[in-house]
Amino acid sequence: MSFPSEQFYDGRLTIGLDLQAQPSVLDLWPAGSDGPIVFVHIDGVEQTLTVATDEGSEKSKSNVDEVLLVVSLFIHVTGQWQF
Repeated sequence: MSFPSEQFYDGRLTIGLDLQAQPSVLDLWPAGSDGPIVFVHIDGVEQTLTVATDEGSEKSKSNVDEVLLVVSLFIHVTGQWQF
């Protein structure tokens, strides 16, 4: 997690350790419920937007193709389990 935090957020991005410590309710992770992370490659176009903040102008990045894939996968995966 340190690379994206340092590279894109000046070290201000933190992780939710409390949530990560909880076992996953979905049995789909390659590393089991102890490692609920999956990396998926997608070619997409990254867009940059300058955003005004209290500290001055910041660069915000987004990738619509990535968002559409993640939402599609989320809908597919969560539709297979009863919560």
